[in-house]
Amino acid sequence: MKGLGAAGLVGLAGCTGGDGGDGGGDGGDGGDGGSDGGDGGDGGSGDGGDGGDGGADRVFVGLLAGFSGGLAWIGPRGRTGMEVAQKQINDAGGITDAGLDFEFTTQDTETLPSSALTGFENLVADGVVGIVGASSTVTPNLFEPIKNTGIVYCTPYAGTPQVDSANGRWIYRSVAGDSIVGPALAQYALDEGYETMYVTFKDDKGSQGFSVSVAEYFEANGGEIVGETALAPQAQSYRSEIEQITAAEPDIVQMTAGLEVGGLFAQNWAERNVDIPVLVGNDVVNADFISRVGADAAQGFFGPTPGVGPAFDTFAEQYESLHGEAPSAFTQNAYDTAIAFALSLHRAGEVSRGALADNLKAVCNPDGTEVSTFTEGKEELDAGNEVNYQGAGTNMNFTELNNVIGATNIQSVQDGEWTTISTVSADDVSPPEGY
Repeated sequence: MKGLGAAGLVGLAGCTGGDGGDGGGDGGDGGDGGSDGGDGGDGGSGDGGDGGDGGADRVFVGLLAGFSGGLAWIGPRGRTGMEVAQKQINDAGGITDAGLDFEFTTQDTETLPSSALTGFENLVADGVVGIVGASSTVTPNLFEPIKNTGIVYCTPYAGTPQVDSANGRWIYRSVAGDSIVGPALAQYALDEGYETMYVTFKDDKGSQGFSVSVAEYFEANGGEIVGETALAPQAQSYRSEIEQITAAEPDIVQMTAGLEVGGLFAQNWAERNVDIPVLVGNDVVNADFISRVGADAAQGFFGPTPGVGPAFDTFAEQYESLHGEAPSAFTQNAYDTAIAFALSLHRAGEVSRGALADNLKAVCNPDGTEVSTFTEGKEELDAGNEVNYQGAGTNMNFTELNNVIGATNIQSVQDGEWTTISTVSADDVSPPEGY
């Protein structure tokens, strides 16, 4: 593979923003991922202190996500997933022997590192005990503030390989990262018999990083990368780039570029009437992409979304009962994060940031009794048993570096909607070293 640069930049879901608010509300609909990003740092080692209980009668958690901007779908999905967890936890009598209610508040990232930092600082000042974190776009820029503050930050969105090894005591991820999803997309292409691939990406670190993860796996497993082209973000068209791509005669194209660039690329692609399938990043696997491009032009585009975990059916039933519709991608991962937070604090018997950090992996322990809801987990913990929370998005068994491994759904546009056509099992793609 030539010129793509080092992997490990930014991916999966790139967050944006909206209003800050309290504990719930209805969500919106939208898309399934992104791959923008920023730079991050290491360091910091706050101890978490005793704070973060948000009041004697509740457990107060923050959701830092996007409710407006280019990826405004992320926040509403996280919120609706957490609302299901909130109802389940509170209906089960709450957390700890005191029966504390679970509540959450939201802050908007606007897909901007500066806004994300402000939102993070607001949540910390509000006294939240933990944060359900944001996308790849902004998460790496929060590494140092998270560690310096000493607060658990678990992202159900961010795929960036920068999170792979961020870990430590405070940083977790509850969705399979790009180091899993990119190879899964490449494995799908290989399984379908495609032998040559052309890679094109928006000229930024995040988009390139996801494309790298696809290309490296494809090439390492017998495929050939026949070319690469960066797409300038402000271009008026991508017709010349498309001519380069088609001249290489690839079997398949992988394109990661976000809604603005990816939408224009797809429109130009349709104008050229190219009969080559395109694998996109999950940043455009959403209704907005189809609306922008048109259902006919979107035919032939394929992309990944998070698969589901062992407890998905239970979650989906509760989600539909509460919201009157089926859950969308990433809702299950936000739900899992909230349930795991609640079980952690119930196991601890106290509400503090340090207690959450000390117990999060313990309630997702493969040696514990398998449970699929907070209710089941609370009963087992109260009986003196350890638990293994099996999630709706993944099995929630954190790796040594605080990541999870999960299946990837492959979707294509059919009859004007993204439809799952295949699933790449978590067992089919081995995580890389350092994940």
